[in-house]
Amino acid sequence: MAEERSSTAEWLSDEDLACFEGRLSRLDWLAERAPPGEFWTFPGGLLAKSVFEESRYCFVYGQFIATTLLGLAYVERTLAALFYGAGRNDLERASFARLLKEARKARLISEAEFEDLERIRESRNSYAHFRKPVDTSGVESRALRGYQAPYEVIEEDAMAVIAAALRMVARNAI
Repeated sequence: MAEERSSTAEWLSDEDLACFEGRLSRLDWLAERAPPGEFWTFPGGLLAKSVFEESRYCFVYGQFIATTLLGLAYVERTLAALFYGAGRNDLERASFARLLKEARKARLISEAEFEDLERIRESRNSYAHFRKPVDTSGVESRALRGYQAPYEVIEEDAMAVIAAALRMVARNAI
């Protein structure tokens, strides 16, 4: 048991050293974009805050697919909560696509944010739901079209989601 513990501790230590610079760079990137304000409020409640925090943590640790999925969950929960608070009961259980359209119409998000979030929402679907390898929304197809490595596409999606989530937090910062 002690030997096993030692090997897992060594693995974790090696992993920490190998990934430290990347994590530090991503943490600096987040810190540069963090909204000012002494208090950040979360209209979507505790779960929205938890999803937001976990998406940031995943981003720092390079878990970009998880970042994208959790970051979009935060945006969706926050928009749904804002509409609920405004008495928009017609949007209870609305799809994320509909929430985005309504948020653009209500000026909760800008046109540019809508376009970004809509693009990433479609990308999220290819992460969360099986697509044929040749599907144009898939990471592989997008990477080929952009002459990029698939991992770069995944990281760019995560960065775009985190940036959008931080802008949403900024709107509610005090």
